[in-house]
Amino acid sequence: MSSEAQSKNKNSVSQLILIISLGLLGLVIGFWLSLQLLNDGNDQKMPQNLEATVLPDARALVGFNLSDHDGGPFTPQQLQGQWSFLFFGFTHCPDVCPTALKVMQSVWKALPTKKGETGHPKLFFVSVDPDRDKPATLKQYVQYFHPEFNAVTGRLDELDKLTNQIGILYGYDDKDDGNDLEYTVNHSAQIILVDPLGRMRAVISPPHVPETISSNFQTIRTFYGDE
Repeated sequence: MSSEAQSKNKNSVSQLILIISLGLLGLVIGFWLSLQLLNDGNDQKMPQNLEATVLPDARALVGFNLSDHDGGPFTPQQLQGQWSFLFFGFTHCPDVCPTALKVMQSVWKALPTKKGETGHPKLFFVSVDPDRDKPATLKQYVQYFHPEFNAVTGRLDELDKLTNQIGILYGYDDKDDGNDLEYTVNHSAQIILVDPLGRMRAVISPPHVPETISSNFQTIRTFYGDE
């Protein structure tokens, strides 16, 4: 091979290396810039360093029609005007539900506000077992943990309109074995935080710690406000 050909070959290899290097550098810079923009946007739209999943764009909860433990309506309107915690379960639950409500009992004791004051939240225990959980049963169950707690339920199709929006899952074991009262319900254990506009704002996953939930709630409430 002539010296001229060797020189051209070396130049081609050098150009190829330069093109690849520039391409990789461009990818790295582009990735870094996208992270900066993403972080900047999140810093403006959501609080940081929480043990909860906060939705920077809150999700409106719409289109469901349930009933509370006093027979009153539980619709999107009842989620407006205050912060709300939602927990989905059933009164025959052997462990997860009473544990979660016990945690929320401690959270309520730590709240800096009282019923009727600005920023004071509500808790709604949503039963996904309407066949067994009648209004009187629900009321006695939730108010054992705190007199301010509310319980709601309704037809399965209406429950699904709410659970599907939130991402809550539930299902029945042994319900078709001939004994209509002896079955269990499997369900998600997340606590959902809804803002005063009736929008899903945060998801609190287990393990549930009262001090952490209290602290996170106050941080989220301060960040987004009470209106």
